[in-house]
Amino acid sequence: MQVELDVLVTAIAPMPERYVFRPEKTSRLTPLAVILLGQGGETIEAPCLGYVVRHPTAGAILIDTGFHPDAATARRKDFGTAMALMFRKLRVADEPYVEQLSGLGIDANRVERVIMTHLHVDHTSAMRLLPSATFLCTTAEWSDATGPKAGGNGYVAHHLPPVERMEFVDFSQHGEPHGPFTTTIDLLGDGSIRLLSTPGHTHGHLSVLLQATGGRQVLIVGDAAYTLRSVHEERLPLLTRSDEAYLRSLREIKAFCEQTPDAIVVPTHDPTAWQQLGDAHMREAS
Repeated sequence: MQVELDVLVTAIAPMPERYVFRPEKTSRLTPLAVILLGQGGETIEAPCLGYVVRHPTAGAILIDTGFHPDAATARRKDFGTAMALMFRKLRVADEPYVEQLSGLGIDANRVERVIMTHLHVDHTSAMRLLPSATFLCTTAEWSDATGPKAGGNGYVAHHLPPVERMEFVDFSQHGEPHGPFTTTIDLLGDGSIRLLSTPGHTHGHLSVLLQATGGRQVLIVGDAAYTLRSVHEERLPLLTRSDEAYLRSLREIKAFCEQTPDAIVVPTHDPTAWQQLGDAHMREAS
């Protein structure tokens, strides 16, 4: 079974290069200076992407979300004070997320299923705009996103739906190897959408491998790697939840790239990787 894929550029988030690629030497103040003060030299114009997967029988399934209008007009209200400071240079697309979906023939009110690579603020802002959806993530991700230290780890509670609208996967209980990936889940049982355990950025991060029309594979990396360079050079970002897990995920993704050179591999914040999708839906941020 094969799927069609559209990608939406929902914002541009300039990221300090020293945040994307960890410097060889860092001090205790480096994360604060790079993340909050924006110091550290060059920046990378990182897109924030959302995806629409069209399955022949399961219909439209989204991967991650775009941004609530508050992210453009009242960032502190949407993100909270700390996250608003971190994302103060965020440029939300001129065309709102819901309208971008509508342009693809998708009614936000009728979306039934969304796969969340993880639950950080820049992926969850528009969850509230999908009132009929069930959201899939790992049990580990939900635990961190709703735990006592969630606010300090990039999660915003009011973005999240009630637990009754969540669908949880547990790779430790149901995972199987696939290619170079140690633990995966065939979501629909037909090989078209495969969830990959890629922790490190967060404890419960997942990526998505698609069998796209034309027989080409598309790997939606999420934030398991910020850029393709991160993958090829096995470069850690400044901050991870686990360096060991992050590096293991990077190496599995790199092995996939080497074993499947015709595949399209898209880290969600790589400035240009998403353009490999050719005729994919493009709505540039302002």
